[in-house]
Amino acid sequence: MKALSLARTMRRRIVLLALPNILSNITVPLLSLVDVGLAGHTPEGKTAIGAVAVASGVVSTLYWLFGFLRMGTTGFVAQCFGAKDLKQINQHLAQGLSLALLSGLLLFMATPLVSLFVRLMAQDQLAIAASAQLYVSIALCGAPAAMLLYVLNGWFIGMQNTRIPMIGAISINLINIVLSALFVQIPGWGVEGLALGTIIAQYVGVLLLGLLAVWRYGRVLRHFCWRDLFRLRRRKGYFSTQRDLFIRSALLSAVTLFFTYASTSYGEEVVAANTLLLQFFHLFSYFMDGFAYAGEALTGRYVGMQRRDLVQILVRQLFSFGWPLAVLTSLLYLLVPSPLLHLLSDSPEVVAVALSWVPYIAFVPLLGFAAFLWDGVFVGATYARGLRTSMLVASAFFFGFYYLMRASWGVAALWISFDLYLAARGLVQWWLWRRYTPKLTNL
Repeated sequence: MKALSLARTMRRRIVLLALPNILSNITVPLLSLVDVGLAGHTPEGKTAIGAVAVASGVVSTLYWLFGFLRMGTTGFVAQCFGAKDLKQINQHLAQGLSLALLSGLLLFMATPLVSLFVRLMAQDQLAIAASAQLYVSIALCGAPAAMLLYVLNGWFIGMQNTRIPMIGAISINLINIVLSALFVQIPGWGVEGLALGTIIAQYVGVLLLGLLAVWRYGRVLRHFCWRDLFRLRRRKGYFSTQRDLFIRSALLSAVTLFFTYASTSYGEEVVAANTLLLQFFHLFSYFMDGFAYAGEALTGRYVGMQRRDLVQILVRQLFSFGWPLAVLTSLLYLLVPSPLLHLLSDSPEVVAVALSWVPYIAFVPLLGFAAFLWDGVFVGATYARGLRTSMLVASAFFFGFYYLMRASWGVAALWISFDLYLAARGLVQWWLWRRYTPKLTNL
């Protein structure tokens, strides 16, 4: 009876933490669609669309590499929350903010290098290259704010609160859309207006989350010491954790970028079709990320409480949500892919090519859901070495299988490599967790 009650309580906590993140994730593609739509209505037209696609893609990938700031903050703060250590909660916030500001300033200083990379990405399209470089030069002014948002969101999640990050994300996206729509109307402003709207929204978001932190956690933040912002302490495992999380993010980005790069060698229709099919993966990830964030917060909390039994219950309940969702999504993708594909593209040729590869994307939820959930558990336990190791093995599977089979199987080799990569992540993490679990009582 007690076990049943614990399971019900755990499921309720998972849902309460997962839903706000899922809702905020849904606004992400809306922002991208609006940006492309606004770019298309500027005097530059196609040039602006191409510039925004190239520049925003590079900036987003660059920012994504620093996702370790959020993950590391979440794991450490959640453990301190479980241990009821207010001093450490504040010190991890200060340390995270310091690293965020330093990272943001370094990214801003790297603007000339990023601009050069964007120029190379645009290849022979000189007009697109010029507009993309202009976009980057403005967008990277928001790098400090983007890094601070990572840490603030991570801190809230560690404090078992995903509602405030949801409010922040939706507010930032709405402000971005409104300002961008206004700025592109100004004569002479095209991609500049879109970039400016983005960075203003980011800085407003930092201010909003800061105010919400003081309003909601004023008593906790009374222990905050401003001098800690200028002290990068060598806490046990802190920098090694952030290093391993960075390596994991870099490998994940490498696989994602290579998938698109490899697609280009098969022609325009294959690139377009694979891009559409990857939206199926992203759609599934929006939901699974919600449960992963819940796993981060709760795993860290129970590790901090030294409750190995609750961690084990949490893992079982996370997977009780994950596998039914994966099965339903796979069946949906396999049986009725056409409506979504036609919603994303009005090109019969591209849709036809995409339909021929649907079975491969249909397996992605089944093979990949475990990797998402284990990511959350590992982040909460600050077991970054395990995340790094699993990504190294999975990346080796991806690149190794593709280069071994591409001559014989072509595009199929690319998709099978992606499926194997996701499956390998989940399997390796399961194996590592079995070895790591006995150590939980000694953390």
